[in-house]
Amino acid sequence: MKILNLLLIFTFFYGFGQNQNTDPVKDISEDACQCISQINTDNSTKNKAIKNCIASSIVKNLKTEVNNDKDHTTEIQIESKAYNQIESYLVENCAALKQLSFAENKKFKHATSNNVLAQLAYDDGIEYLEQNEFDNAIMKFKKAIEIDPNFAFAWDNLGVAFRKTNQYEAAIKAYKKSLAINPNGRLPLINIAVTYNLNKEYEKAISYYKKFIAVYQEDPEGYYGLGLILYTNNRQEDGLDCLIKAYTIYTAQNSPYRADAAKKIGYMYNDLKNQDKMDVFNKVAEKYNLKIENN
Repeated sequence: MKILNLLLIFTFFYGFGQNQNTDPVKDISEDACQCISQINTDNSTKNKAIKNCIASSIVKNLKTEVNNDKDHTTEIQIESKAYNQIESYLVENCAALKQLSFAENKKFKHATSNNVLAQLAYDDGIEYLEQNEFDNAIMKFKKAIEIDPNFAFAWDNLGVAFRKTNQYEAAIKAYKKSLAINPNGRLPLINIAVTYNLNKEYEKAISYYKKFIAVYQEDPEGYYGLGLILYTNNRQEDGLDCLIKAYTIYTAQNSPYRADAAKKIGYMYNDLKNQDKMDVFNKVAEKYNLKIENN
């Protein structure tokens, strides 16, 4: 069985930071983010495309002499600690990465509207949402669903806009409307769990995370969210188990969000260590054959 090695602290090599007037992490990440913004949200191999953007940006910015074979170049770079630190920066700072990673598949029946006016209102709402003009976005999404009540994506994004303005009860109602249309909708299932958590209705949040996992067993987002809420609600072993499960899936998918999961597991490691509960950590880590490297 392959051993997963988790780095608690990422450090650079390849001579990063030699020029004190530049920030190589920021420079490379911004270049990679620009590349990521060009990836089609319907791309079924988007994690591989993201990986190639990061690797090519590292190569370009470091002017590294590498093998001309693109796949070989990528494999060289993804093993570096430099790559991991770029991933971490992108997770925190690249809006295009978040949009791509959490985009709903648009192929199901209620992703668009056959009513032109409803679709136009929805498109306007998306533009306002991306510009953080949430009140205008809410107005447009409401118009879209008034015209086409079965427009699930309009309900989804109405929920997002309500959540962004801390209107949690309204957001939950919107997500439930979407789920009534499509009970297995990925976006409303994950977002209603997030919103219940924000509204401090933890048991309901846990329930919806479990529903999400039941439908999307190979999607790490459910395990990630469930792990955090369980851990912070004193179910440390179960929470850690879910986080490591998320990390293994992110890693298998070459997702940049593995870096964020690694950080959270690192926090749990330190927290349990400080509480003299390393037996809890070791029990779960052994289940997944995970080892910690302190650097």
